[in-house]
This record gives sequence, structure tokens and C-alpha cells, in this order.
Amino acid sequence: MKQRRRFITLAVALAVLGAALTAGAVSAKPTKRNAGSIEVLSLWGGSEKDAFLKVTAAFTAKTGIKVEYTSARDFIPEVRTRLAAGNPPEIGILPRPGYITTLAKQGALKPLSSLGITDAYMKGNYAAGWLKLGSSGGKLYGVPAKANSKSVIWYKPDSFKKYHFKIPKTWAQLLAITKKYKAKGLVPWAVGAGPSQSQWTLTDWFENIYARTAGPAKYQALFTGKLKFTDASVANAAKIMTQIINDKYVLNGVQGVLGQSFVGGITDVFDTNAKAQLYFEGGFVGGIATQQVNKNLKAGKTIGDFPWPTIKASLDHPVVGGADFAAAFKDTPEVRQFLKYISTGAAGKIWVSTNAVTSPNKKVPASAYPSSLVRAEVQQLAAAKTFLFDGSDLLPGAFGDTWGFALQDVIQHPSNIKSILSTFQGKIQGQF
Repeated sequence: MKQRRRFITLAVALAVLGAALTAGAVSAKPTKRNAGSIEVLSLWGGSEKDAFLKVTAAFTAKTGIKVEYTSARDFIPEVRTRLAAGNPPEIGILPRPGYITTLAKQGALKPLSSLGITDAYMKGNYAAGWLKLGSSGGKLYGVPAKANSKSVIWYKPDSFKKYHFKIPKTWAQLLAITKKYKAKGLVPWAVGAGPSQSQWTLTDWFENIYARTAGPAKYQALFTGKLKFTDASVANAAKIMTQIINDKYVLNGVQGVLGQSFVGGITDVFDTNAKAQLYFEGGFVGGIATQQVNKNLKAGKTIGDFPWPTIKASLDHPVVGGADFAAAFKDTPEVRQFLKYISTGAAGKIWVSTNAVTSPNKKVPASAYPSSLVRAEVQQLAAAKTFLFDGSDLLPGAFGDTWGFALQDVIQHPSNIKSILSTFQGKIQGQF
């Protein structure tokens, strides 16, 4: 993980044509499993969980192997507890490459090669960049399960049409729209960064701003331990973030942000009784909004998205994205069959047919995506000149969560940004 390239271009790291993380499910201890069954532990809930269960149902129909799904809101603490008790799941869906490294170093994960899944096979289905992210110590542990862009902003096309707003191409234009909404007596933004471990949304705000102000090289250096969080570029990006996330422009002010969850924020914008106009988060928002929040939404009319605007023109439109990786804690015939199955194009096509996810599998074609919202995300990924993996997900262990908490402090106390960053640097120093 530490030796990430400065940035990964789409040609190398993404063959995505072919985030998130929705929390809130209650973790449960599994019952003793019989032969012919496996347990999969993940933090997915809502539409992401439903999409995955369609894949597992197809797997069961094909093999007869039953899949028991367990949700864990606090993933790493749950895994640690299970490992300490000698009762790990067969499969874990790891939401961060940093977790792969942490667990692999502990000897908790099985290399894919030891499970009969060769590097040659994986290279046939995934671009090299994804396999690098799923590796630790030169060994591949994670099957890239799903991927997404986190560089899209969600809006209401009919509202833009009503007020004659144009899609903003620059940060200045986005701020101008924000101010115009405010002047019309409307709440410009909803942000959910509080309950259900939703502080991670703030890390995505920061990452998109940092990529557009400091550039890919510094971005990669910051999130791999080669640049300190006390660098002036970090404080600059954090300050820019508070130009929007403040008491003036977000629903119920900063305390409202800390009191709202990720999905709750989507509801604030796209429910039938909407309270705000704009929302930022990854491509997975489309599936959550249309399948969980408001099934009457119409793409291109009542819901749409546009790419994150430029801030520094010379840095263009880097795409920040994330992915989840399936990894094995045990070696059984059922585990081997499951990992082999979910790495196929056939499984990927089932997954993306739900409109809830995009797939990093090269054998999943664009035609497999039924929603125009999801196809727009895939096209954004394919057209991007620079792809940067979610920075907080690259941080070791659970420091991605710690970074999110630090950014909660930033939006509450913007005058203390330097002190907050210094404190966080003290915590992460020596952890890479």
C-alpha cells in the first residue's frame, strides 16, 4: 500500500466500463455453519446490500452453496473481535486497501494464489492498478468487488432549468450557484457527516478539493505518509472546504451536518419533501436516491449529477474514487468457488444490472448498465485523465475514520485548522 504510484491513469488502473458505503445495519453473530455454506461479512446496507444479495443468490443457484450475509457498521472492530474469538467469517468485504495490508500483516488473510486463483486469471479480468490496490507484500489478497467515482455532485435538473443555472465548470461558478440559491431563500446544500459513522463524507469533500488545489503528486504523498498533514497545502484545502460547509450554506448549519447521516443527507435533497438543493457524494448516491429514498425520481429531470468542477485550472478534473475488495479469512472449497465466481464477468453483469454499483471487471461492458445515471459515472471514469484512489481509504488501519473525525473538528472550528491538523499528524506519525 505504501508504494502507490503518484497517480493511476484510467488506462492503467481502471477498466471500469468492464463509496461507500452505506452503514446502519446491525451486526450479528453468525450461527455455526454446515458444509456447503459460507459467511460474508460486509458493511454494505440498503441498495448496495440488495445488489450483492442478487449476486449471492445466483451463486447459490449455480453451486448449491448457501451464503450467509452479516452486516457490520464498525467493520474493523467487528473483524478484530471475531479474529480474537477464533471465529472469523469465511469472506470479508474490505472497504479500504489499508485494511488489506493491516490484516495481511497479521496473517489473517489468505493469498488468492493459495486459493487456486492465479495472477494470470486476475490480470485477465482486472487492470493492473486494481490488483496493486488489492495486494500487500507482493501478494494479491483482494478481489476488486465494486468501484465508484467520488467526484460527482448531485443536483435537480428541473431546478437548474427553472432558475437558468448552468452546470458549473469551476469552483467559483459552484460558489455562485450556492449564493444564488441562498438569495432565493432556499437551502443550497445538505451534508450528512454525523451518525452511522458518516464522518467519511467529509474526507471525500477534502480529497476532491485537495486533488484540485495541490495536485496528484502531493495527493499521493499525503495519503501514503510521505507528506505531513501539517503541510500548508492541507490547511489551504480544508479552508476552501469551509467556504461551503458552514452555517450559512448547509441545512441546519454545521451542527445539522454533524446530526445527519450520509443517507439522511440524500433524503434532505431528493425526498418528496426536500429541504435542500445540492448534495455531494459518489456515484452510488444515484442508486440510493432512486431505490431507497424516492422511487419517483426521474433521471435528467428530478435527479442528475455533474463532475466536480476545477479549482486550479492547470489541474483539470482528476477523479477520486473508491472500491471494495473481497478477501478470504479461511480456505475451503466453498470459499474458492465463491471468490472465483464473483471475479467473473457474469457476476459483474448481475451486480451492475441493479443500478446500485459499478464494476472494475474488464469483462463487464457499458451496455450492462441500465441506468443513465450509472452510465454517466462510468463514462466519467473512462474519460478521466487522472484517477486517484480515495485518500482516507489508503490510510493505515482505521485512520480513515480518525481523519474524518478531524475534519468534523475543522468544520466546527475553522479558525483552528492548523492546530487540528497538527494533532492528527501526531496521531498518524509512524503508522505507515
